[in-house]
Amino acid sequence: MLWTLKPVWLYAAIGGFLFTVVLHTVASRLAPKVPFSWVGMLTAGRVSGAILLRIRDILVVLLRSLLVFLVLLYPARPFLYRGKPPSEIWVKDVPPSTVRQIMETWGKFATVRFTPNPSPKGKVALVGAWRNVPTTEYEIWSPSSDWEVSDLSVSKEGVRLAIMNTGRGRWFHIIVENLGKIVLLDSFYVNSGSKGGYSATLTLSGPVRIELEGRTLYDYAHETVGRGRVVATGLEREVWEAVLSSLNLEASVGVDTILEEEGSLNFLTDCGKLKAEGLEVRPAVVEFVFRDSGCVFLSGKPVLLDGKGQVVGVEYGNRYLFGFHPARTGWAFTPDFLKFVPLLSRSFFKLYAAVGDTLRFPEPVEIRGGTRLCCTETFVPKAAGVYEVYKDGRPIGVIVANLRTAVDIPPPPKPLWPYILYAFLTVLLLEMLLTFSPALRRG
Repeated sequence: MLWTLKPVWLYAAIGGFLFTVVLHTVASRLAPKVPFSWVGMLTAGRVSGAILLRIRDILVVLLRSLLVFLVLLYPARPFLYRGKPPSEIWVKDVPPSTVRQIMETWGKFATVRFTPNPSPKGKVALVGAWRNVPTTEYEIWSPSSDWEVSDLSVSKEGVRLAIMNTGRGRWFHIIVENLGKIVLLDSFYVNSGSKGGYSATLTLSGPVRIELEGRTLYDYAHETVGRGRVVATGLEREVWEAVLSSLNLEASVGVDTILEEEGSLNFLTDCGKLKAEGLEVRPAVVEFVFRDSGCVFLSGKPVLLDGKGQVVGVEYGNRYLFGFHPARTGWAFTPDFLKFVPLLSRSFFKLYAAVGDTLRFPEPVEIRGGTRLCCTETFVPKAAGVYEVYKDGRPIGVIVANLRTAVDIPPPPKPLWPYILYAFLTVLLLEMLLTFSPALRRG
């Protein structure tokens, strides 16, 4: 079934088609006709030629109307989808890899929300641990398993996790292993259709292995606690505080402001402020998952490119400057964000990844763990586990790689707008052949 992202333009396209047909019909009938008696003698016996000319005129009108329809259809952004597609997707308590998959496949067709909308427009798809349902039509994109780990936190003081159980109520058996020794054997119960939490106070250090109902999870307990500072408001502040806390990073972050601290991360869309710092920038549309107005850098040491390959982040004056907002562009909700930010931290970092991900480092590093690589700028973990990262012989961080957890996400719609240009050119060629062909003009 055909759907569009902007239905108003679809109505405009249909109206433009009908208007063009009516315009040609009325114009031909209102045109003054001058009778010449001798024309009948010249055209006598050429009825078949007149019929061909009439058919040609009708085809030309239809093709011209179709050209108008295609021009106005392009901004409607049509696509094909079996069934009724959701206009909003609500995401809660799912791994970052799932968020990225949803945004990559559905980001162009639906609004991805992380908080409920009291007045949704259109159908809503629910992903994760939602207890309240929308006031409009909705569907549930369930996990591939009937239970998922929605949150996991490991520190030197202990373990905390949460499970979303969509199946029957059950006991979950947990085993925690640290430094080759089992330090915890326990069980906890989670009711059917609810989210259950578990926490244990332990003394942990280094790599941690957790077995939960036959599923193995890896994490790492920091020896020290990072000290982060965030100067931002709203969602941007919430995102950064959660990241610095969960990754245990020491970093200073400013959004819509420029901090003076060495190594600080500063995100601005005001190109004038960036120019005042001595940088060459130009206004541009920055694209990650979403598009938003921002700035592209023409000077400074590049450290980050957006989805179109533009330089949107640089190292300059012992600080990092970026010309966009992480939350508004959707970059803050992707695994690439969680892989990139720790590399700019001044503290020992913990970088989460899924098996098969490609990790890129700004400088050559040495990887130790299940495998050993020296002087590499890219690393793809092929097995779950904890990998240590060294630079110049000293440890600078760890990579925690786990197997991917999946959500049953339906196939994305098939966009039709890339083909509209080819259809337009084809119709235009046919119209020109009918209009300017000498054989057809003579009938």
